[in-house]
Amino acid sequence: MPAETGEPAARVIIFTMPMESHCAPEKTWAYAADMLRRRLREQYGERVELRHVELFSAESFAHEEIMALVRDPSTPPPYITVDGALIQSGGKLSSRAIRESLSARGVEPASR
Repeated sequence: MPAETGEPAARVIIFTMPMESHCAPEKTWAYAADMLRRRLREQYGERVELRHVELFSAESFAHEEIMALVRDPSTPPPYITVDGALIQSGGKLSSRAIRESLSARGVEPASR
């Protein structure tokens, strides 16, 4: 998307299971997603938007394709999408997978 519109060049959404109340804040998916958000902001500036959505939240049900994945045991969470395309299912959150997907879409880090 053109920079002059104020729209990001790419949108990343991380879908994770809800946080358990007994977890230390620095050991949650939300914390990990926030760390990735900060890292992407440092590398790409405002060109990349990252959102974190907990599965089974009201917002998650607007993403029917993601909720369908939840019902499929071969595709465990967390899920990462870039511009609506699933790029990762299961495992740890991968900044490398996000960077590679952004690069394939022509979104490169800002020059330093």
